[in-house]
Amino acid sequence: MNFAEGSYLESTSRPLYALMFLLPMIIIYEIGTIFVNTDQLAQTQTRVATFSWLMSLAQWIGLDRKLTLAFPGMVVVVILFCWHMASHHAWKINFKWLFGMVIESIALTLPLFALGPIMSSTLASHDIITITLSASEAPTQSSPFLNYLANLTTSIGAGIYEELVFRLIVLGLVLMLLEDFFKVKKISAVLMAVAISSLLFAGHHYVGFVNGQFSIFTDEPFTLNSFIFRTLSGVYFAYLFRFRGFGIIAGTHAAYDMIYFTLRLT
Repeated sequence: MNFAEGSYLESTSRPLYALMFLLPMIIIYEIGTIFVNTDQLAQTQTRVATFSWLMSLAQWIGLDRKLTLAFPGMVVVVILFCWHMASHHAWKINFKWLFGMVIESIALTLPLFALGPIMSSTLASHDIITITLSASEAPTQSSPFLNYLANLTTSIGAGIYEELVFRLIVLGLVLMLLEDFFKVKKISAVLMAVAISSLLFAGHHYVGFVNGQFSIFTDEPFTLNSFIFRTLSGVYFAYLFRFRGFGIIAGTHAAYDMIYFTLRLT
């Protein structure tokens, strides 16, 4: 799909629009985890798994402990900033289109919500699949409203950092290795890279890397339905990434999770 130069679809797929679109979400996630996702009595804080991986990377390379919390967000900002510089596009933003990206992200969740009932029918399940794409839900708070806010915060983080790791980084690295190192033909390399990144995306919801070792998430039991759904969701996000850019897939992922938790209130 070759969108017209300077059109909404072409412009909003650029890294600069992704950066401006996601920057408020990065800030909200940071503030939310401090004031909502933190249990002051237990002195614990819930973070999206992929965010924690990036924090561990920051600690491993020797960054000051105070900088590790800011490191994942800075990774997003630096990648998108450098990506835009390399693209040689103009540094102009139509801020009205940022609101269009919000509406588009919400609209693009519809195939994901439609996929659940379709899979339930196909796999002869009696339950409609209603699962979140985030690694885990936030811990239960004393107030239902605070619990809801905690889940919304987790949703935002999942949208940004899961897509950063599995689409922007893993998908790109696997594709580069297959094409440049193993000399796999482009079409085959793309299909293999999408499949690998999507399977890893689905799998990380059940098995995580915590404190230097792999562990099974006890609050997220493995089911065939949820694994297939998340794998197909990964394929869908890879498709969106190719044609709509990083900002839209992160926004769509976050919007899906946020709508999911909102619907659970009813």
